[in-house]
Amino acid sequence: MSVPKRHHYVPQMILNGFTDSDGWLHWCRLRERPVTVRRARPLELFHQRHLYSTLSETGTKDPAMEHALSVLESEAVGVVQSILVPAREGRLPGLTSEQKRLWYIFFLTQWRRTPETQRANVSDAEALRMVEDTLDELRQAAPHRLDEIETLATPEAKVRTVGNVRVQTIGQPSAQVMRVLERRGIAILRIVQPKKSFIVGSRPVVKLTAPNRTDLNDPTVEMWLPIASDVAVGVGQGDGRISLHDTVDERPVRQLNIAIASQSGTIAAGSAALVGSIANAR
Repeated sequence: MSVPKRHHYVPQMILNGFTDSDGWLHWCRLRERPVTVRRARPLELFHQRHLYSTLSETGTKDPAMEHALSVLESEAVGVVQSILVPAREGRLPGLTSEQKRLWYIFFLTQWRRTPETQRANVSDAEALRMVEDTLDELRQAAPHRLDEIETLATPEAKVRTVGNVRVQTIGQPSAQVMRVLERRGIAILRIVQPKKSFIVGSRPVVKLTAPNRTDLNDPTVEMWLPIASDVAVGVGQGDGRISLHDTVDERPVRQLNIAIASQSGTIAAGSAALVGSIANAR
């Protein structure tokens, strides 16, 4: 079995919902100055080589996590469509309990899996210091195994350890956060204004908070994942149900787009003008 090399951290089935009428995504890197808007197919964006492969001491790559994520995405396609189709018609989706749970797992995984999210939580430098601290503790606790410990202390070994831990933690969704998502339910935001659209970012799940109010148990804390250019899905208000909200003006759309751009290194949309406008508004 061949080992997949190109690992998408924003699934193509999500990216397909943001393309223009010819199937193109217009995108830019936000650190570039001046900003240059380019176009690409969904297959060509938001991926990294061997992102979800763990690496053995011999250099062998294990793509087990990538395969697990592929299974999750395949299962989630149907749930995304079960939300998207009725929402666009102004109807509440009739998700089963199993579909709701699958959505929560997909939503939480998408929140955690991107490289930028992982490094925002723990930078590479911080992670390496944690590995070094652990090795120091092992040297004190097991001096009779010093030769074995030192094989883990090479720069290459420490980088490999950090990468493997990042991959392994993706597959361990927090039971506590899952309970919060289940309690809060699902909120759906539908754009009804003509010519308004959501963007997608390299960190596509955005958390909106107020000063000193960041706990997801707080109903004023919002989290959103645009699943298409006209529909975003997030956490509900706390009754465990599904709610559908239509935008009444452009401000929520602009706010969400700016928030996604503020945390992402790359953004994309079906409109080059929209991408340029959001990039230059940061």
